Amino acid sequence: MGSIMWERDVAEVYDQTYRAKFEPSVLDPIVDLLAGLAGDGPALEFAVGTGRVALPLSARGIAVHGLELSPHMAAQLRVKPGGDSVPVTIGDMTTTRVPGGPFTLVYLVANTIMSVTTQDA
Repeated sequence: MGSIMWERDVAEVYDQTYRAKFEPSVLDPIVDLLAGLAGDGPALEFAVGTGRVALPLSARGIAVHGLELSPHMAAQLRVKPGGDSVPVTIGDMTTTRVPGGPFTLVYLVANTIMSVTTQDA
């Protein structure tokens, strides 16, 4: 597998470390755009992490599924309010199949694509 996985020590401090990315002025425009693109269909977030985007998108009534390589990051998502409404499949975004599709929107945010470290992947 040619991807980088966040371990428990990073997952436990991720939200605090990147708290500026959780600010409404940063997050709301992203969620607005994705909600419009998803329409009435389900969405899939690659590298869903702790749910920074998936949870507010889900709160707007979009059925969101997540794919996450790190079980530690997914565990952080699951304990948040609304975390039970975003099913997460653990696996690599280059090879794992996620139930719940077809998806109207498949997205990844920020520099997540850099986690795929080989050309073949």
